[in-house]
Amino acid sequence: MKTSFSKWGVLLSAALLLGLSSSVYAQATRTWVSGVGDDVNPCSRTAPCKTFAGAISKTAAGGEIDVLDDGGFGAVTITKSITINGGGHLAGILSSGAGTSGVIINAAATDVVVLRGLSFLGTSGAASAVRYLAAKYVVVEDSTIDGFAYGINMAVSVVNGRMNIRNVQMTNATTATSTYGIHIGAPNSISTISNVTVRGYSYGLTTRGGTTYLRGSTIVANDTGYNNLGGSLLSFGDNMVNGNTLDGTPTGSTPHF
Repeated sequence: MKTSFSKWGVLLSAALLLGLSSSVYAQATRTWVSGVGDDVNPCSRTAPCKTFAGAISKTAAGGEIDVLDDGGFGAVTITKSITINGGGHLAGILSSGAGTSGVIINAAATDVVVLRGLSFLGTSGAASAVRYLAAKYVVVEDSTIDGFAYGINMAVSVVNGRMNIRNVQMTNATTATSTYGIHIGAPNSISTISNVTVRGYSYGLTTRGGTTYLRGSTIVANDTGYNNLGGSLLSFGDNMVNGNTLDGTPTGSTPHF
């Protein structure tokens, strides 16, 4: 009897440990990062992670990563539906080195990615602040971008991509020969750009395909303002595009309701 009890006790302890291990590593719908966090933490409100990369593996698809306080939270690659929300703090993403990017989005064709309230800084030849390789819909809003060869870059290989860029301030501070503020427009894509400022790039807004709608935006002090290489670039007629070496022209207009 003593031996039997001992055996069942061991099995029960193992089961409890297994259950505890599963709960510790379960993904949460909402996770948190902090400048004084640690990526070994579960990314909860009271035990936040340190980086976006550390938090994303502990965040369920369709969930949200929130920022608790000011800090630099590092570059991240996104492969699922998720929201990263700066929450009114200085939520920094630093990319340093040739070819590096701040956020790379390479998700499924059904996934939605929202980037909100982030501050992107690129140095030493950083490539793209936001690199959109694959996803159903990408939103970049209430953010700043500085120092990248490409600010927001939608790959021409994106299938039926959808993108919304809203209230984003973009400034070029690199020594790259050719720089692009917004490089967008995969075939069959639809993009909306509103209340955006793009300044100091070789090309402020480049469209390569699909349909892009532009409203309430400022494109100034670039070598070329509008750079249409394909698709439709439709203006609502309330944009300020001047002070560029070549302002360029949209392909058409759309009613301003």
